[in-house]
Amino acid sequence: MAKYSERLVEKIIRLIEEDTYTISEICDALKISRNSFYEWKNTKPEFCQALEDAEDRRDSSLAILARRSLREQLEGYVVTTEKIVYQDNGYDGETVKSKTVTRKKVMAKAAVIKLALERCHKKQEEKKEESKTNIRENPLVLKFPKEVNKEEAIEMMNDFRKVLNNNHPISKVDKEEDDNDYIVVKV
Repeated sequence: MAKYSERLVEKIIRLIEEDTYTISEICDALKISRNSFYEWKNTKPEFCQALEDAEDRRDSSLAILARRSLREQLEGYVVTTEKIVYQDNGYDGETVKSKTVTRKKVMAKAAVIKLALERCHKKQEEKKEESKTNIRENPLVLKFPKEVNKEEAIEMMNDFRKVLNNNHPISKVDKEEDDNDYIVVKV
């Protein structure tokens, strides 16, 4: 059984951060048994936490790379190819006969555009749903003087909502029993 050390932990962490190696590949590379790895993970909380942190850092860097790649795919990119033709120079060597450089613009693929648009749409839907939940959980309560009728109060609140850019219609108007001077509107 390999001996647990900070140096060995650092090597394991570095391998996890660098790529998506399997546990078997890491253990083989560092000449430790899988049993030792899992025993350390289960018995040493600092090792387990270091593994989780390394996986989080790796996943974050992969997400950044994926976003950059997606952006490149959306914007299109240029592929450069070189074709070099050699000829025998008669002295046991070769010289360049011709060199052709080709640049080709690669346009965005429809599947990538669809993926990006679906992702944006999903985020917008999640924000709308979160906004609706927040409004239901934390209603806004305003009191209007009794000279203002219910319809006017609702209209004022709808205007207020539009200003806040939420555009949620007001449907409920309550009147407190002990307060005859005000109409209470809950949004």
